[in-house]
Amino acid sequence: MMKKGFTPHRNTPINRSRTTLIGKSDIFHCPSCYPVGTGFTLIELLIVILILVTIMGLGMASFNSFNRRERLKQSGLTLRSNLRFSQTKAISAQKPASGCTTYVGMRISFTQTSYSAQHECDPEGLVGNAESTTLPSGITFLSVPADFTFLTRTNTASIATDVTITLTNQDQNYALTISPSGNIRDVGFQ
Repeated sequence: MMKKGFTPHRNTPINRSRTTLIGKSDIFHCPSCYPVGTGFTLIELLIVILILVTIMGLGMASFNSFNRRERLKQSGLTLRSNLRFSQTKAISAQKPASGCTTYVGMRISFTQTSYSAQHECDPEGLVGNAESTTLPSGITFLSVPADFTFLTRTNTASIATDVTITLTNQDQNYALTISPSGNIRDVGFQ
């Protein structure tokens, strides 16, 4: 017996021995079981993918900018830390074991992409191995700073006025200032 208002598909046999009119295998052949328009069209899927790709692209650009900024900042903080370490060595008069008559301090030298610290003695000049640090790729000094010496036991530097050391990654600058009194100060991003 058929339900009122039900019209079976013309190829679907009516099986009166079952409690349902449509068998389990017949459900896949039933056009009325899957209403038209319930899926996504190709255009809708492409639009969603395009939106997701745009959002990911913006996220990657922001991450790259953030990463470059943080690398520059970390290079500045490392430079400051290394300068303070050299200053501490000079103040405590940690001179080389041999080859140094009168200890002057720690000489800080710069190139475009690196800096080094080395013991300075009188009259011998620079003695011992230089402790050199290379800046990460893409980071350089904006202008190569003049060499100077942290003088022993006085906590001063061999400079007449404040010296600003500026690191750059071509987009941003990060600066430190060293005063004649030996104070090393972060200026930060400029």
